[in-house]
Amino acid sequence: MTPGDPVLPADAPIGVQDARKLLASDEPHIHHMASLTRVPGGRLVLSFSRVPGARRLNNGLLMVARSDDDGTTWTTPEAIYAKASWDCLNMGGLMPFSDTRLLLALGRLQIDPTLTGDEPCTGWHMATRTSTDRGETWSPVSPEIRLFPGWTELYGASNPHRLADGRHMLAVIGTTGRDVGWRAGVTFTDDLGATFSPPVIVAEHPRLGFGDMDIVRLADGRFLAVARVFGGHPSVFAHSADEGRTWSEPRPTDFAGANIKLHRLQSSAVLCAYRDERGNRSGVACSVSEDDGETWRRLGWLAAPSSGPPPKADGVRCGYPDIAATGGRELVCVLHPAADATGCVGLRWLRLEDRT
Repeated sequence: MTPGDPVLPADAPIGVQDARKLLASDEPHIHHMASLTRVPGGRLVLSFSRVPGARRLNNGLLMVARSDDDGTTWTTPEAIYAKASWDCLNMGGLMPFSDTRLLLALGRLQIDPTLTGDEPCTGWHMATRTSTDRGETWSPVSPEIRLFPGWTELYGASNPHRLADGRHMLAVIGTTGRDVGWRAGVTFTDDLGATFSPPVIVAEHPRLGFGDMDIVRLADGRFLAVARVFGGHPSVFAHSADEGRTWSEPRPTDFAGANIKLHRLQSSAVLCAYRDERGNRSGVACSVSEDDGETWRRLGWLAAPSSGPPPKADGVRCGYPDIAATGGRELVCVLHPAADATGCVGLRWLRLEDRT
C-alpha cells in the first residue's frame, strides 16, 4: 500500500479508474483544501488554496481553474483572492445556485501556531464572490458574512440544496468565540445566496465541538447530515423530514471523520468520504450506508495513510475530498493527501465508477 494511493476492495460499490497528481509543480508548494463543482455545459470548476513553499505562513492564495474535458486538462490556475499577512482559502467553496449563478464562499485566516486547539487562529473572515459565466469572471468580494458570534464557515461540500418552496438550504459551522463553542447547523437563503438566515442548529454540546458537516437529500425526500466531532470522537448523523426546519437528535456513526463529503450513488446508497481521525490522521477513507445513514460499512482508502508518522507540512493535514458526477456512472474526486517526503502537498485527482 503506497501512501496517497487509493485502496478499495474489488466488490466495493465504487471503483477507481484512474488516480494521478493534479496541477503538479516543480516549485515547493502546498496545494490543499480544494472544492469542485460541475456547471452547465459539463465544465468542471476547481478552487483550492496555494501556499508557496512547504510552510503555511499566512500567505495562502485562493486559486481557480476550469476544465472542459472532465478533468483531463485544466486552465492555468489564477489567483482569485489574496490579502497580505492572511491565509486565503475556501470557506465553503463552490456553490452552484442556478445555471447562471455560481457562488464561491471564500475567506481568510490569521494562523498562530503557538496557540492550542483545533483552529489556532487569531482572525477569520468569510465572504463570497459570484460568477455568471461558468467561472470565467467573478464579482467583487461581498461584505463579510458572520452567522455566528465567532468563526463562520459555509462548510458543506454539497451546498446548496434547493427546497420545495424555491429557497436553498446550506450547511454552516461556527463558534461562540476563538476556537470555542463549535456547532453545526443549516442556514437558508431566498435570494440565491445574497443573504442568509440565522442558523438552525443541528449539533451542539456543552463539552463537544462539531464541524465539517455535509448534507445530502435521500431517496425518500428527507435530508441526512453527517458532522465531524472534534477530538477524534465518532462522527454523528441526523435526519430532517421537514426541509431542514427541525432535525433528529444526532447519533454516532462507527467512523471518526473530518472534512465530510456525502454523495448519493445511483442505487440511493450514500457514500461518505472523510479524513480518518483515527490513527495518524494521514489517510482519506470512505464508507457507505445503504439504510439512509443508520449504519455504515467501511470501504477503504481514497488516499492511503503512511504506516508511520507522515511527513509534515506545517499546519496542513490531509483531507478535503470533493466529488462531482460527470455523467453516466462516472464520478471525479479531488483531495489532498499527506505531505510527501519533501514536505510538499499536492492535489490528487481520482476518476471513479459508480458500480451500484
